Amino acid sequence: MANCFDDVPVENLDGCLNKEIQAGLSEVNLYYAPHDHILNFPMPLNLGDPAFDLETSVTISADITFLEGKGWGKITVQADTGEGTMDLVGNKGNKKTKNALAFYIPGNQKKLLGYVRTYKNIPMVFMYFERDGQKRLVGDKFNPAYMAEVKATTGKGGEDDKGIQFNVEAYGIPLVYEGDIMLPVAPPVVP
Repeated sequence: MANCFDDVPVENLDGCLNKEIQAGLSEVNLYYAPHDHILNFPMPLNLGDPAFDLETSVTISADITFLEGKGWGKITVQADTGEGTMDLVGNKGNKKTKNALAFYIPGNQKKLLGYVRTYKNIPMVFMYFERDGQKRLVGDKFNPAYMAEVKATTGKGGEDDKGIQFNVEAYGIPLVYEGDIMLPVAPPVVP
């Protein structure tokens, strides 16, 4: 019986112990998009594809494109509150990946509450920047992200945080996105 891993390259996983490694997410570079607004969602190489290796198996180099007038919406989060995570889930011999994104948005203004009400059950894709500039995706072409838990608070006192904690998750690996960020294009104003 042929082994489907016969041609997988064995690669070293080297690390530089003295390299400065910034933890956390950029509070000014978090984006979201409804999954249905995406026109073309490229995916990484799969096992057996030419040029497959450990890096190309999690990298999207081409641009994610959107339907006309659509694009990424930007979210500004409270500093030092964002975190991307990945877990192996499932039984031994049948493991899968699940990735998640947690972030906190200060306040509870009408637009923010309306965002929760409108998108709470909608298939989404989230993109965040790690502090080293690497862009990651939560959700992909086949496995959209969903709001898993959203909790708002008014805070109790003057020094408490007031805002909404978001936790979104998707099955799949947190893909590295190297494409451009396509923002929505407003229709031209007709005089």
